[in-house]
This record gives sequence, structure tokens and C-alpha cells, in this order.
Amino acid sequence: MPSPDEARSVAGEALVDFFSQLFGFVQTIFTRFFGNLYLSFAQVSANRWTKVILSVVGYIVARPYIEAWFKKMSDRDRKREQEKEEAKRAAMGDKTAKVSANTLRGGSSSSGKVLGEVENTDDEVEDGEDFATASGVPEWSKNARKRQKKLQKNMEAEEKSERFSKEQIMELLDWSESEEEKGGKK
Repeated sequence: MPSPDEARSVAGEALVDFFSQLFGFVQTIFTRFFGNLYLSFAQVSANRWTKVILSVVGYIVARPYIEAWFKKMSDRDRKREQEKEEAKRAAMGDKTAKVSANTLRGGSSSSGKVLGEVENTDDEVEDGEDFATASGVPEWSKNARKRQKKLQKNMEAEEKSERFSKEQIMELLDWSESEEEKGGKK
């Protein structure tokens, strides 16, 4: 049986040998890769250019046929699945569920709300009420921007209606005076 010192030295030598071989392997890969990469551009022959050009042209010519083949395979699989679904529906007949999934989730059929549904959604929030204050959760999303834009349009419309109403009142006052003048002239 070897002594502990001998075992350590043997293990250390094996470890050094392993890592030196690993480093040598990685170094060989890098030198060959970069050397071949350089030579592939430095030593280009007419034969090599012919191979590259023929490969590219062959790919361009064959690509539509390859895509058509993959499309055909995909359509065939999709058609098989649709036939399976139709067969399944035919086997079930015109049976419908007695209870809807939403009713099962919500627990009651009268309210029609799903479990976890928020009461004050964007559709239910009244014009003057902000959604963030209605639900207690601040929201900065596309819907919030839409609500802000809608609010601005409403404010502009109110301002226009107030202005038009003042203008109309002035026109009515002017109209009544002009009618009296016209009536007096007749």
C-alpha cells in the first residue's frame, strides 16, 4: 500500500497531466480553426469559387420546393387533427354541457361572474371616476392612456358646447332684435 505522500504526488501528477492535455487540445482547436479560417480566404481558387457559387444557386433553386414540401407536411398533419376533432364532435353529437364552465368557476349561475373577476373594469367605470381609485390599484397601461384621452376629449367638447351656447345666445339676442326691426318696418 502506498504511503499518503506517494498517493498525493501520483494524484497531483495525474491532475497536472490531465489539465495539460486538455489545454493542449483546446490550443490545437484554436490554432487549426483560425489557421484554416485565414487560409480559406487567403488561398481561394477558381475551383473553390465554383463550388460556392453552385451551392448558393442550388439552394436558391431548391428552396421553394423544400418550403412547399414542409407546407404540404404541415397541412397534412393539420388536416388529420381536424378530422379527429370532427370525428370526436360527431361521436358526441349535439350534446352541450348542462352547466357552463364559468358557472362552475364562479359558484353561482345568477351573477354570471367568474371567480376573481373585478367589479369595476374599464367598461364599468363611469366618466368622472378614475379606474385607479375605483379598484384601489394604480394602473398605467394602454387603457389608462385611452381613458385620459377620452377625458380630455370630453372636456374639450364641454368647452365647445359652452362656447357655442354663449354664441347661440348672442345670435338669438341679435336675431330677436333684427326680427323686431323687420317686423316694425313691415
